[in-house]
Amino acid sequence: MKAHPVSRPALAWWLRGLCVAALGFTAAVPAAPTLPREPVLRIETGSHLGLISRISADTSGRWIVTASEDKTARLWDARSGQAVAVLRPPIGAESLGAVYAAAISPDGRTVALGGNSAFDGGGGHLLHLFDRTSASVPPKSTLTGMEAPITQLAWSRDNQYLAIGLRQEGLRVFRRNLQFVGADPEFNEAIFGAEFAADGRLAVASIDGAIRIYRIGPKGLERMARKQAPGGKPYGVSFSADGRTLAVGYQDQARVDLLDATSLAVVHSIELKGGNLGRVAWSADGSTLFAAGSHVSGGRFPVLAFGQNGRGAKREIGQFSNTVMGLASLPDGSVAAASAEPAWAVFDPQGKTQAANRSQSADFRDAGDSFRLNPTAETVAFRFSPQAGGMVFDLAAGSLKSGSPPDKASAPRTRGDNADWKNSTAPRVNGRALSLRPGEVARSLAMGPGDRSFVLGSEWFLRHFSSDGAVLWERRVPAAAWAVNVSTDGRWVVAGLGDGSIRWLRLNDGAEQMALFVHADRERWIVWTPSGYYDTSVGGENLVGWHLNRAFNQSADFFTAGRFRDRLYRPDVIQKLLAAGDEKEALRLAQADLAALEAANAEPPPAARAQPPAKAMPKAAAVPVAPAAAAKLVEIVPPVIELQSDSQVESSSDLVKVRYAVRTPPDAPVKDIKVRVNGRLDRSIKPVTQRGAQGEVQPQEIQVRVPPGKDAEILLIAENRNAKSDPVVVKVSRVTAAPAPPARDKADYETLYMLVVAINKYPAPNDLVSPVKDANAFKSQMARIAHPPAGVRKIYNKLEFKMLTDEMATRDGIIEGLNWLKANVKEKDAGVLFLAGHGIAEGKSYYFIPFKPGGMAAKSAEWVPGDKIVGTLQSLPGRAMFFLDACYSGALTNQASGKASNATEMINKIDDERGVTIFASSTGKEKSGEDDENGFFTKALIEGLRGKAADKEDNLVYPTGLKRYVTRRVKELSNNEQRPFISDHGIDEPIAIVIK
Repeated sequence: MKAHPVSRPALAWWLRGLCVAALGFTAAVPAAPTLPREPVLRIETGSHLGLISRISADTSGRWIVTASEDKTARLWDARSGQAVAVLRPPIGAESLGAVYAAAISPDGRTVALGGNSAFDGGGGHLLHLFDRTSASVPPKSTLTGMEAPITQLAWSRDNQYLAIGLRQEGLRVFRRNLQFVGADPEFNEAIFGAEFAADGRLAVASIDGAIRIYRIGPKGLERMARKQAPGGKPYGVSFSADGRTLAVGYQDQARVDLLDATSLAVVHSIELKGGNLGRVAWSADGSTLFAAGSHVSGGRFPVLAFGQNGRGAKREIGQFSNTVMGLASLPDGSVAAASAEPAWAVFDPQGKTQAANRSQSADFRDAGDSFRLNPTAETVAFRFSPQAGGMVFDLAAGSLKSGSPPDKASAPRTRGDNADWKNSTAPRVNGRALSLRPGEVARSLAMGPGDRSFVLGSEWFLRHFSSDGAVLWERRVPAAAWAVNVSTDGRWVVAGLGDGSIRWLRLNDGAEQMALFVHADRERWIVWTPSGYYDTSVGGENLVGWHLNRAFNQSADFFTAGRFRDRLYRPDVIQKLLAAGDEKEALRLAQADLAALEAANAEPPPAARAQPPAKAMPKAAAVPVAPAAAAKLVEIVPPVIELQSDSQVESSSDLVKVRYAVRTPPDAPVKDIKVRVNGRLDRSIKPVTQRGAQGEVQPQEIQVRVPPGKDAEILLIAENRNAKSDPVVVKVSRVTAAPAPPARDKADYETLYMLVVAINKYPAPNDLVSPVKDANAFKSQMARIAHPPAGVRKIYNKLEFKMLTDEMATRDGIIEGLNWLKANVKEKDAGVLFLAGHGIAEGKSYYFIPFKPGGMAAKSAEWVPGDKIVGTLQSLPGRAMFFLDACYSGALTNQASGKASNATEMINKIDDERGVTIFASSTGKEKSGEDDENGFFTKALIEGLRGKAADKEDNLVYPTGLKRYVTRRVKELSNNEQRPFISDHGIDEPIAIVIK
């Protein structure tokens, strides 16, 4: 077959616009793209939120990479399915930043990403090469000037070449160092298929109808063949292992052709009915062909396997609920598949799922009447998926519960036949045609009060129409508006979107004021305003974060919402927002309340104490309002830790090398870097010097000792004056068998130090019944565990405890106890804090209410600050456990603040470093229940410690097992009214032996 070099003159126009960052081309190059600098608030669940566009695997089958229209690519452990890293290129408005293509190099070192990235507005799309280890873009690893969005990427088998397919303008090939090799611009449509054979040939499929074969010769890229595909619009291509057969899948029909890879003649065809089979891949040995796409079988989208070198009968080895978007073969004969759900999975040839990751967000498709609002839109009822049970979120109470909608919650009202508008590109309402953008599909509709107007949700927009079809306003939405409703008070539009969020917009002008995201665990949630003020459940503030672009040739930064807790955690703002109707007004009212609270708690000056009452507080309008939150975040960011060594380590050694670098703003040097191993504080590192314009600390390497023979988790947390960084995790897997359990006379921990605090004797009507009884029961059970019978394995060598109940549990007594705990717990010890009594949230802070002789401790100066509890627990060098049962009575009576016993902020602070195992009786804002014996939480906890939560193999109690048992049992005892929070973060070392 004769090769045809691509015409160099034909490429001259293209080369003039090309720029490889820092490669030193002498030709004129375009100016660096200008990126948006405003922080962008984004949802982060650890999984994709939008359609997965591509999936790729390295040759060893160790890593999987997925790309998504949600503007991220993600790196996964192919064997476990666990998330490893998020790759974040720069992003912009609407679809700018969507990732359409990703490919990991066969050696697993580099991930190529591309998509829609024309930040200059007219062209100049970007290609980024991410380093897999650091999940960042190294110098000289960005290509600019691509004339169209990148739709396909493919590495050569020897890692030396990268093929780039564009939506228009054809094919480009570069070396690994981004040196230009060649191009073929003679394409009329997008390229969606490209693959290198083992011998270096490159096959390319375009929906212009042609299959093209190339090689890289002495003169660069040479086209060896071009032939119209026999089946229609080719979408995917794949070479068999021996390179003799080329499989071609099609966009427009459920057909796969097997072509002779030299002549491109058809040697076999597979034809099915319905949808397409656009994605194809051969098994590693070439014996099995995998195919998938929009073809449907039994209402699902199957992954099909054809044995006998692609000529055998079809077998369904896996399936999804939405179109299969990509396939990638693995060396053991299995195949990785990604779908538009979004989800991905690895299936072996027999149909067994080896690893999988599913969407962690709500699915509002076909929500219909299940998407309900109360009259003021403060309560929203929904189903997490079409088949799931109901959920109810109450904004005023700050609660999420499963159950039926409230009686006054109304479903959206529609008009006429839904077939006139639903899933239509040309919808009609009230007999009138509505104008949408080309390709836009209508998804939801709700009539407004009195049928004077209606709201239509589509793939891209929410629009408010008058009854005669005139557009009153339109607002772009971040994902398809699958559900929409209008509050009966006529003030709010509430929409359920394809990213799993629920959004509140004002009906009069379409301005978004609030959003809610609920995690798939049905426990964690967060609600936020456009400026970033938020309220959250325990463990929920990591579900959203701020994306900050850095430069066109650098990966973006991402900071979870909790990094800005001190500034943005404002449940008071959230609770006022719907009544106020505006974020700024809600903030002003909340600021006024805080000022009044500070005045009420302030001690009057000595000369004024005998004077008449002070004048009333100034009007709320006089209280200054904080500036827009998001605009100031760039000035108060925490450090960023970048790993320079692998985050997934397989080793038999007890010493693990960790190499890292830290970036921090120049005016906020790093104060401290903590290293934790399985939650225990290993060391604190005090940086000596900072260098570089970005404030980088020079890369450092440390040796970290991990438990012998056991899997381990190493965490690094850096802190500057602004905040702590998000933890960086190194997971250590053992390649040798676990060691034998310790001898029965050798304890896991030297000493168990326990501080147990419980108060019943609050002044009526705030007195309690259960705390002291619960504390005694807990202390007695832990004492039995610490002193087992002879011959029984020991977890703790000895026990030291302080018991503070009622009159002993004064503020000074509790603080002295916390200091005792901090002073005594050493590296080989375990420290336990148990608190039972009243807690209170004042402003944004949590306090534990101590015993006060002669009355109720009524001011924050008389309470135990949550920050003191946080600091104590996070400073313990040994194992730290926190048991909190301080949510007994909801709002305390006769208190100036009238706030509920909300420990959310304190628990989230403790959880920042993932070093404390937390057992909380309820999720922050719920009342803890009790029966005649104990509080529900303590009862379930002791049952679990006595054996109900024991591991069946070794009869030990681990945090994960205790978490499962206590969570289930408390829900059972409380009729699902109380849900405990238990945080273990994989710290799964035994905490108890079974002593009944």
